[in-house]
Amino acid sequence: MENISVTSDDMNEIKEELSKLNIRLNQFIEKSNQQHVELVINEIKKKYSDVFYNDMLNESKFCLENNMISDCELKSSCYETLLGILNNSAKNLKENSISQDKIINIRKNLENLKEKLPYEKCSVCYSETVKLFEKQIDLMKNLGIYSENYEKNESNVSEKEIINSMLEPISNKHRLLILKSLMAETKTFSDISKITGLKAGNLLFHLKKLQDSEMIMQRSDRGDYMITKRGIDVLNGILGIYGKVF
Repeated sequence: MENISVTSDDMNEIKEELSKLNIRLNQFIEKSNQQHVELVINEIKKKYSDVFYNDMLNESKFCLENNMISDCELKSSCYETLLGILNNSAKNLKENSISQDKIINIRKNLENLKEKLPYEKCSVCYSETVKLFEKQIDLMKNLGIYSENYEKNESNVSEKEIINSMLEPISNKHRLLILKSLMAETKTFSDISKITGLKAGNLLFHLKKLQDSEMIMQRSDRGDYMITKRGIDVLNGILGIYGKVF
């Protein structure tokens, strides 16, 4: 058999080609992961947009009816005005994306309304409206419909923030399993209980951890659980790091 001589230059050239191939492979994997993220988010939006809108509208009605100042002669007219604002903003849940300018304009309209409040007690009703609006914004972010266009300076991110917002919520095997199970489809409490083997209070504890970190969300108080865009990004990031390191 003929011996094949490989020089150091040949080896360096092979290593360089392998390095380029590895870079292209990683780029392909990242692109595939991003496409999967977009597919999952779009399926969630398509399937549940009307449900989210109706839930938000019903919650707005309930909270305004019960938390506005009751003994006020303007309650009826203010209720219609405030509910109209919340209804119009909630309609954005049916959109594929929302510009930052649109959200800024809604916030400006709320600020303008604040300046026209006739009584000091009006601040109670106004604060309730702002709270409901910000809850809508949080939902839009979780669905990947809206994102605020600012970048954090990595050097200014504290270790505590990284641990509390990302590492600690997924440092438990049950919570990681829950995230992975929700990547493909939404699941009920019973489904997740069967997957993890956890019951009642123990499972609720882990679900709340993931909800507080905005990695998963619940469709309604007793609805299915689903992964958020943040949860997908974190899980893909962790799996990507694991694949490169190990």
